[in-house]
Amino acid sequence: MKNRIWLPIIFLLTGCPGPGDRMIDRESTTVSIKDKQVCVVSPLKPQQRITAIQINSDTNDSLHKIFDDKPIYVPKGECLPVFGFRFSFGEHYNVAYGVQSNQSAPHLVIAEFSYPEE
Repeated sequence: MKNRIWLPIIFLLTGCPGPGDRMIDRESTTVSIKDKQVCVVSPLKPQQRITAIQINSDTNDSLHKIFDDKPIYVPKGECLPVFGFRFSFGEHYNVAYGVQSNQSAPHLVIAEFSYPEE
């Protein structure tokens, strides 16, 4: 009897697994400083395009952009655009780019870094 009560409670608290519960794949990339600017290095393949960007800092500075209508193509090894976001010295940042292609499922390109002191 007790098992019959616990099973529905567990599903209510955790959710039922199903086709809508998939996590989006993530791909890490590196960040460097190039000409005194933050450079998030593109790991993108030729057919992949950026459809969104999200930058967040520990101090709640953020940038969110979606551009499904005009996706951006960036060759592998080039700097991904940061759209004029101003990084502050000593702050910690998380950057995520939404990536799509016709050949594969959408995924995120992510980087986590601290902007070094001068």
